[in-house]
Amino acid sequence: MDNLRIQAVFDEASHRIAGRLMKDVDLFEGIKEVCRYYDVESAHFQCFGSLQYATFVQMERGDEEGSVRYSEKIRSTSPVELLSGSGFIGYGEDRELDIHFHGMMIDCDRQINGGHFLNGENPVAVTIEYVIFPINGVGMQRGVDPHWGLPVFQFSKRSGS
Repeated sequence: MDNLRIQAVFDEASHRIAGRLMKDVDLFEGIKEVCRYYDVESAHFQCFGSLQYATFVQMERGDEEGSVRYSEKIRSTSPVELLSGSGFIGYGEDRELDIHFHGMMIDCDRQINGGHFLNGENPVAVTIEYVIFPINGVGMQRGVDPHWGLPVFQFSKRSGS
C-alpha cells in the first residue's frame, strides 16, 4: 500500500506491517485503513511522530472511595510530538474496526502529557511512523465490562485458529 496519504509494507517473514501516515491523516483512521487493506481484524500497534493536536481523556478519581472516571475531553493547545503510543485494534460494538490507544506526548511549550486518545481527533502534523503486529488467533470485540459499565475489548480465541 503506497499512496499520497499512507505508506504501508507487509513483511512476510515477521507478519508485521510497517509504514507511515502523512500530514492531515487522522491517526486512528489511517491505522484502520491499513488494517482494512491487509485484512487485519485484531492487532497490537506502536507508533510515534507528530500531531497537529492531540485529543484525549485521562483517568481521575471518582466521587466515591475507590472509584474512577474519565475526564472531559482534553485537546492540546499546540502541535505535539507523540513520544510513545501503543494500542489494540479490534471490533467495536458496531462491528466496525475500533482502536484502544494510549500515548505520551510533549507540546510546543515542552509540557509532557498523555492519556487515552479519542477516535477521529488526532491529525498528523508531519509524520506518524508505526508498526502493526497482527494477532491472527485472537478475536477482540468491545463489550461492556460488568464492574465499570464501560465498553472494553473482550479477548477470545478466534474460531478456526
